[in-house]
Amino acid sequence: MSLKCLCVIAVSTVLCLAADHKEAPLAQEAPAADIADLYAFTHPQDVSRLVLAMTVNPFSVPEEAVGFNFSSRVRYRFLIDNDGDARADHFITIQFLPDQSFFAVFSDGTRIDGQATPPSEEPEPSHELIFEGSNDARIFAGPRDDPFFFDFVGFSRVLAGTGSFSGSDSFAGYNVSAIVVELPISVISDGSSVLNIWAVTELEQPGGQLFKEALPRWKTLDRMGNPGVATALIPPGLKDFYNASPPNRDAELFAPSIVASLTALGTTADNIGVLASVAVPDLLTIDVSAPSGFPNGRTLDDDVIDVLFHFIFNQSGVTDGVASNDAAFMGEFPFLAAPWQP
Repeated sequence: MSLKCLCVIAVSTVLCLAADHKEAPLAQEAPAADIADLYAFTHPQDVSRLVLAMTVNPFSVPEEAVGFNFSSRVRYRFLIDNDGDARADHFITIQFLPDQSFFAVFSDGTRIDGQATPPSEEPEPSHELIFEGSNDARIFAGPRDDPFFFDFVGFSRVLAGTGSFSGSDSFAGYNVSAIVVELPISVISDGSSVLNIWAVTELEQPGGQLFKEALPRWKTLDRMGNPGVATALIPPGLKDFYNASPPNRDAELFAPSIVASLTALGTTADNIGVLASVAVPDLLTIDVSAPSGFPNGRTLDDDVIDVLFHFIFNQSGVTDGVASNDAAFMGEFPFLAAPWQP
């Protein structure tokens, strides 16, 4: 089947690959809780350490930088399963106060108190504020360049039959709010080399503390494991339900929809099997004994869109032409490039 035919089919399934930026109605209404991307990779200079990064506030405009902050009504969480049951064995929970101070709590009992690096509309970005804990973890929170890269405009043209990819990064020049954690793998592994990781944002509900038995205090608003799953493979009417559901129920609740979406795109059974093995359950899996690189974790440099295209379009060589980010990543913590300034 030709790429043109595949793309005509894609229009009918409303495929919109943009990692996880603004992928669901509730997420669009709460940018500070909208997870754009999740990354997990071993430290480039020390494979005994893991780096986790979560980005929110997608499409932050440099000229309006001071308007993009973390929400004091949201819990930002990294969840880690190390025994393969898609349930969290370890967690890192970060909460912010209105003044953008924060505290991060680890499942080993460690707490790190810190302050988000403030966004700035000056010519130079604010200096990165980094805080360390007694478990040898470190954490950064603040504005960064959006590390995701993809010719989304070109993809839209292809879907509409009005043009092709131009190799132009549609996310160039935009910022995100990022939380980056680096820690010893031993803190979260319990001896396992395979870690299944996902990120969630949980919205505090009014009355949750007063009526604990009737209403949980925190409700999951967004979640992310692998790039593109919620955005591209979950039907529009199920996206909010998907985001609010735990990954251990993915096979039961969403596998048929994922397979149907891929089938409608013309993806063959063999390639559906490859993609389904990664997407169900939707966990970013990393074997820390092997080199990092999607789908073994996800590094900042990984061209995840071309990897997904490779299997979605039956290994036919489809590419968006964007092979790298618009800004060079740092070689040290917090690794993401500095935010764009006005």
